[in-house]
Amino acid sequence: MMESVTQIFIDLIAEKKDGDAYKFLYKQYQPVLLQFATAYLKAKEPAEEIVNDVLYKVWQKKENIAGISNLRAFLFTAVRNACLNLMVKLKEEQSFLSGIPVQDLTAIDPESIVISTELSDCIRNAIQSLPPRCRQIYEMVRIEGLRNKDVAEQLDLSVNTIDVQLAIALKKLVQAVSTFNRQGLSKKY
Repeated sequence: MMESVTQIFIDLIAEKKDGDAYKFLYKQYQPVLLQFATAYLKAKEPAEEIVNDVLYKVWQKKENIAGISNLRAFLFTAVRNACLNLMVKLKEEQSFLSGIPVQDLTAIDPESIVISTELSDCIRNAIQSLPPRCRQIYEMVRIEGLRNKDVAEQLDLSVNTIDVQLAIALKKLVQAVSTFNRQGLSKKY
């Protein structure tokens, strides 16, 4: 019974972009997804953020919602994957920081901070200067963390095209960082 009601609201969201139908689905799924994510992460704040992000993405891609045969399973899978991605990211950060002696963390000088900021700006500018499709693919794979296959499906392209566009993007980013390093070193010495 509840699945048929949910399907009616899915159809309303997909076809009519009905905000009230979306609110119904949000109220129906948000509490159970939050409980699920909190159990996974053992922390409520990041769990809330993940659940809200997943539900927001459903609204952003509302035209595609009708193609989801089991919304409940889709939402739980999306939340689980987002939790796992966050856990991996946090573990990598912790692993990185645990390899740096505490005195090194406290001995960061202002010049290093400036160089780091300038390098970040250089990379951000290089990403922005990529051709639009190349930049979109790079951001989907490297920033959003999507798999090449998923990006290919979403953009209706071949996986080979995704690989080629990523290679182009990475080559341009390497060139930008190399130029930055040459310029930065010549300024220092």
